[in-house]
Amino acid sequence: MPCTCARCLEHARTLGLAQRPTSRAAIRKAFKAAAKRWHPDRFENDVEKRREAEERFKEIQSAYRELSEHHENPVEWLVEDAFGETFASTGNTDALPIFFGDAPGCFAAPDFPRHAQRIIANHVRDLDSALAIIDLSGHGSPAGDLSQYILFTTQGIFVRDALHMVLLLWYEDLGEVRLIDRRKNGKLGWWERMIEKLSGTEQKYTLQIHRRNGSPFYSIGNETDDRVKKVIYNFLQQKRPHAHP
Repeated sequence: MPCTCARCLEHARTLGLAQRPTSRAAIRKAFKAAAKRWHPDRFENDVEKRREAEERFKEIQSAYRELSEHHENPVEWLVEDAFGETFASTGNTDALPIFFGDAPGCFAAPDFPRHAQRIIANHVRDLDSALAIIDLSGHGSPAGDLSQYILFTTQGIFVRDALHMVLLLWYEDLGEVRLIDRRKNGKLGWWERMIEKLSGTEQKYTLQIHRRNGSPFYSIGNETDDRVKKVIYNFLQQKRPHAHP
């Protein structure tokens, strides 16, 4: 049921709506359009514009979350939890936004499916908040298998690997992040060609994440496509300790 409070009307304007939305579908459509328009990665070569875009993107995510919640419950605001408190409630301006467009198996706050919420609840505690989770099972399902995953929170990274072991890296211990071109002289080696053939995907890059002491933390190859790796790369470059003097 639509809400007519001043707060919801303000959130609607943040999403670019002239009046309060009449359905959750309208809210989601407006959010996608606004998020695409103000995604920080569109302004990589303009430092000032990117800074503005990061702030706008935070406002857009907060507006989408709260407008969706209040649309369902116009009498009382819902208690915020690990899936939605990232920006507005904590006042955490260090929580950078992540946006994957329509990439399969990728989910960003606050739009987490139920099976992702269960995983997040196992990891996120206290002042930490979930930002995004990505399916690394290699199944490519739009719904996301999530038997293997990488979870980004405001404080760090959780990875569940092929051995079902959970790895953890806090951003304060984050080291070099590399986007490696797998093709030498434009060609893949025999092992890379075999992996590509088995997976049915053509990926140009491998993303390597290292700890601050130089040791490897995790590497993403064919588990997800190159555009997702680039989003992760740009996000982690901003989260490295040297990026926040």
